[in-house]
Amino acid sequence: MTAWVKRWWIGAIAVFVISSLGAATTWSYIKTAWRGVGRTIRDATPISFELERLDGMIRNLEPEIRRNQQVVAQLDVDCEYLDREVATMRGEQEAAESQMRKLREALDQDKPELQFGGQTYSRREVEQDLARSLDRYEQQKAQLAAKEQLLVQRRRTMEAATAKVDEYRRQYEQLVAKAESLQAELKLVEAAQAAGRLEFDTSKLAQTKKLSEDVEKRIRVLQRLVDSERQTGGEIPVDADARPVTERFDELFTPQEAAAESESGT
Repeated sequence: MTAWVKRWWIGAIAVFVISSLGAATTWSYIKTAWRGVGRTIRDATPISFELERLDGMIRNLEPEIRRNQQVVAQLDVDCEYLDREVATMRGEQEAAESQMRKLREALDQDKPELQFGGQTYSRREVEQDLARSLDRYEQQKAQLAAKEQLLVQRRRTMEAATAKVDEYRRQYEQLVAKAESLQAELKLVEAAQAAGRLEFDTSKLAQTKKLSEDVEKRIRVLQRLVDSERQTGGEIPVDADARPVTERFDELFTPQEAAAESESGT
């Protein structure tokens, strides 16, 4: 009962809206609202999802291409066999014409009997055979003309179908290339967005750089101290005695020994 009441109220509201605004205006509101909903859904749909849909729709075109290619292949085979049939019929017509010419030339002779292949035929038999051959030739000529016309139509149909399939496939390949290009562009945009969202604590980086500079300074000071000690490790021997060692020895010890001897002598 409650569900029925709800449906009744909904119907009553719909009737009131339509009667108040008019059917055309109400339908315009509905279409506008529907377009708005559709636009909202499209805007909320991720681009990657839309690209997946595009890829799926492109793949759905492949069976259409194969099916139409099969139709073109069938038309091509039909034209090939029909062309062979026409060529055979033309050959048969040429042979029949050659045979009839022989019969006609024989009838030019004023003879009651005529010979062909070692057998004798009356003039009437030859005329009857020529008449039958003519009837058959004319029938086959009409059939040949119909076959030739059919072959022309089949070739035109095949050429038109081939052109359509080629154009369809060209547009399909363009869509494939476009989808690949859009996928690559989306990756570039996503990479740029990811780069734009990068955040670094510059204060920590500055502290680290300051510490590295301080350590570098201390190492440089220590190195210079070592170099300084290495350079001042001893005095420069400005007054060094460069005389031979014997002379130095004699100067150092000989006077003392002479003085000692002189003192002992006294």
